Amino acid sequence: MDGIWDIIAPALQTLLFRLIAVAIVAIATYIIVKALSKIVTYFLRGAEAEYLARIVETTKIAIYILAAIIIAAIIAPEVQVFTVIIFLMGLALIVMFADAIRNLGSEFFIRTRGIIKKGDWIEIEGISIRVLELGSIGIIGETPRLERVFVPYSRIINNIVINRTTPLGLALRVYVLVPTSYSIEMVRNSLYKAVEKIKEDLATEPDITYIGTKEDKLNFVIDMHIWNYRKVNKIVEELNKSIMELLPDAIMKT
Repeated sequence: MDGIWDIIAPALQTLLFRLIAVAIVAIATYIIVKALSKIVTYFLRGAEAEYLARIVETTKIAIYILAAIIIAAIIAPEVQVFTVIIFLMGLALIVMFADAIRNLGSEFFIRTRGIIKKGDWIEIEGISIRVLELGSIGIIGETPRLERVFVPYSRIINNIVINRTTPLGLALRVYVLVPTSYSIEMVRNSLYKAVEKIKEDLATEPDITYIGTKEDKLNFVIDMHIWNYRKVNKIVEELNKSIMELLPDAIMKT
């Protein structure tokens, strides 16, 4: 009898240690999952509730999967081979969904940094967009012509994005090129007269600056803030028309 006990005692002892280790992992997993919501909310303060919930759920799934692999490896050492296979499968999934993971990382950076918010007017790759919604994989926006636009977060993070929204309204910059046959003062006065015709749509006084001469052209910049972003095209057209009436040889660029 003692001989049998001597044989099974080491096995039972090993099993007991493994069960204790499994219990520790299970308890630790339970505590981490319970505290996860508070942890994520603390580190992502100011983020939208929908985004926080999605991050919490995704992290919970990842924690449960990791805990299951650890427990399986503890209970049966031979499962280590299985763990390696799981690791390789995970690596393959990362490669397969690299774009989605990169997009998730881009979304995390954009949301936590507050670079772009709902209602902002941004310019990306030369296209002006009003942000209507920050979705799960990108932003949904609207152009001045009321066209709907979708831009993935990864596209935003890899391009120069200008956020033209300010506390004073939508920032608009217009470049005006005029032949050097005109005097600087005459051009400046004419531009002020042209801007007067759109003044009711401006949130602040326009700033007209002469920035130099290039290729026989006087270069001016008009900086303005507009109340209503939907009227951008109309305002630009009216300003261009007024400038052409006063300075027929001028070229206006936005």
